[in-house]
Amino acid sequence: MTMDATAMTDAMIARAIGRAGQLATLPAIALEVMRIAENPQATGDDLNRVLSNDPTLSARILKIVNSAYYGVRRDVTSVSTAIALLGFAAIKSIAIAASLTRMFRGGSVVGGFEARELWRHSIAVATVARTLAPKVSGIDPSDAFLAGLMHDIGIVVELQACRDDFGAAIAAMACDASLSFLEAEARHIGATHEAFGLALCTAWRFPAALATVTGHHHRPLLLDAHEGRLTALIHVGDHLAARAGLGYSRTVDGVELDPHVLHRLALDDADLAVASLTLDVEVADVFQLLTGEA
Repeated sequence: MTMDATAMTDAMIARAIGRAGQLATLPAIALEVMRIAENPQATGDDLNRVLSNDPTLSARILKIVNSAYYGVRRDVTSVSTAIALLGFAAIKSIAIAASLTRMFRGGSVVGGFEARELWRHSIAVATVARTLAPKVSGIDPSDAFLAGLMHDIGIVVELQACRDDFGAAIAAMACDASLSFLEAEARHIGATHEAFGLALCTAWRFPAALATVTGHHHRPLLLDAHEGRLTALIHVGDHLAARAGLGYSRTVDGVELDPHVLHRLALDDADLAVASLTLDVEVADVFQLLTGEA
């Protein structure tokens, strides 16, 4: 791609990010939660103070914390207790997850795409990542869960800001099973959801690790081994979710994993089998918690 073409693509992405931000964005309180949780000087009181300004979000957080998914062995009746029990990272992930749900309500698009099924897929990826994270050095399960939820956020930008072109890409794939999602995006939109996701995370000032995941989850081996571990883990989750047929998974080009990705994470087929064992049940539970739907 020439420099002029690159500049035109960057400008197109910037316009799309601006338009998507006008149509739907995370609530200000969710963004503030993220920034507090990333501040090493912040305290549990700071996080609790912000969440107390949104009783509805606080109630949803408590519902999720008290669910079987988190397995807390006592009733948690206050956000301050939830923060003390689960920590910043977990509460941050829950708050962002609860807020993200409404962004995946774009209805149906030609070719069988439904935003809610993309959300189901994202939940499946997040669930796999959370399950496998303890086996991968240096990755917090809560951060892995949030990264899984966020990895395809660029598609939401396309759906909101480039809907007609996005519909053309979906229709093209429906007519040609050999056409990959990334190829269809490049042909009909002019950029991929990785590029849109990276730009959105940058605009929202999300942590660099999340931006890296959204921008490279289909190409984790392009990153260095240390920087790319979380991205590689989400790549694995992407493939396992597609293999399980959970949600909209046409974004994944095949279900076979590159063994180099597993080697980078020190994972094997037995680890993948364990992560997949009850995946459908876990995804159904989390989907219901976050959306209120079965």
